[in-house]
Amino acid sequence: GTPFDPVHLIIIAMPPLHDAAIAMGRRGWDALRRSTSVNLQSMSYPAASASNHVLRGNANNGLLTHRHRSIHTQQQTSVRCLSTSTSKSNNLNTTTNLTESDGDADNKSIFSKLWDKYSFEGQKKRIVLGERLFRSAQYRANDPRWFQEARIPYEFRPRHALLTMHVWFLHKRLLADRVDSHLALLVQEELFDILWNDTRARIRAEGVNELTVNKHLKDAQQLTFLHCTHYDHAFQEFADDDPKRFQEIAGIVWTYVLNKDEEAYDAQLKRLATYVEYQYVNLLQGVPDDYFWEGRIPWGDIPDFKDMKDNDGKELEEMGDVPGLEILPKPWMKTLTDAGENYYWNTETDQTSWKKPI
Repeated sequence: GTPFDPVHLIIIAMPPLHDAAIAMGRRGWDALRRSTSVNLQSMSYPAASASNHVLRGNANNGLLTHRHRSIHTQQQTSVRCLSTSTSKSNNLNTTTNLTESDGDADNKSIFSKLWDKYSFEGQKKRIVLGERLFRSAQYRANDPRWFQEARIPYEFRPRHALLTMHVWFLHKRLLADRVDSHLALLVQEELFDILWNDTRARIRAEGVNELTVNKHLKDAQQLTFLHCTHYDHAFQEFADDDPKRFQEIAGIVWTYVLNKDEEAYDAQLKRLATYVEYQYVNLLQGVPDDYFWEGRIPWGDIPDFKDMKDNDGKELEEMGDVPGLEILPKPWMKTLTDAGENYYWNTETDQTSWKKPI
């Protein structure tokens, strides 16, 4: 992927973002309330389904049904579910090369659309791609540098906001897809279904009472919808006004990712807002169709948060250990069972372990 260079992406003269973010955040909320074009009930963000998909196994079997669950055919073929810019799946034969064969939805017959939606192979295809896309977003959102160098609080809401941000990038690419827009909408539904299942597992991992899990999930969904529609508003309302869009994005980041932290740093907000601008263009214009439909997302580099200064111009001290954050050797990744229990997954070998790898 193209290296991320915040210096050359956007240079805008503006007042300190700490105050601007607060004002723009409030203005964004007011605009969303007044807008007749933004209706949360009509937005295409799927809610949690009442039950898991028929192709998914029982969610109570610990490591045998981990979150990157394999889909078993009659030959019980295991399918890799994570694919990033640096790791290409060895099981790409499980998906069709859409850029060569399927075409756009306008050219698909009603039978092809029904096949995509209801056939075993069609369901398997979108589940595999949905899982790959989600795991790619999750892998990027869980990068320790967000919580160390970028100084984002390692708490449920900021972590969920980072994941939501990256899922929104994928959502916008799926809506803009011209390879197979019908299948893209089905994958989008699958992507959000996986997000809700993952959110439910993370809520359980927080130790809440099981009777309140669905209530907390509903609250998280509403926050996610507002977060996504706020991004939609920023890029639609200020499409031709770069400075205002940039400040609006800074307000969104301050509201959701930094959880309205009154002590947020201007340098921190500028880098995070520039990252959102960059990734929006990257996902919509920079990622080749072949890569995207294989679930391989070249996210580029995370911004350089070193040598940041506070709002008074003083050098920030280096961050120490972040409570709760585990630094794992690559290619290991911590994930959760549906019951919210931690375990560890090797993204190259698909090995899983209850014990933390050394």
